[in-house]
Amino acid sequence: MLKLPSHTRYDHLNIYQRKDYDWPGGKRLAFYIACNVEHFAFLAGLGADPAHRPDQNTRNYAWRDYGNRIGQWRLFEILDELKLPASILLNSSVCYEYPDITQKIKERGDDVICHGRTTGELHTPLWEHDEKRIIEECTDIIEKHIGVRPTGWMGPAALESKVTPDLLKECGYTHLLDWPFDD
Repeated sequence: MLKLPSHTRYDHLNIYQRKDYDWPGGKRLAFYIACNVEHFAFLAGLGADPAHRPDQNTRNYAWRDYGNRIGQWRLFEILDELKLPASILLNSSVCYEYPDITQKIKERGDDVICHGRTTGELHTPLWEHDEKRIIEECTDIIEKHIGVRPTGWMGPAALESKVTPDLLKECGYTHLLDWPFDD
């Protein structure tokens, strides 16, 4: 029989074959507030438009830029008012493009999850050594600008290569958000 490619990253266990799991303190439910804080190059790289235009244009650049100038700040205001922590899925390029956002993240003490350099480029077609170099660079930039080394990762567009989890583990990452596969 011809078999399709597979992986060995986790075992197939249906919900009734798994051990019961509780969060610390016996809690049965956990959630997090995730804010993608991203930077895109002007008229270059990848990016979807709300009107589903495939190429970058001034309209979709402005739409994203609104998020960094207005939208994220309104979210920070609501989170501050409600005293809620957030997980910031941060493109490392935000650190040097928008130092005001970086400063606010530091002040709030939010958990920072590395989200690649920019969501305008994907890691899937990269050679392994190039992907490793990008992961290391992104990690170092976030640590330098935020003051804490990230331990969580979500790839640009939540995509990864076949070796991304291995490279992340080598760089000290402990959790990966690219695989939405479980409760």
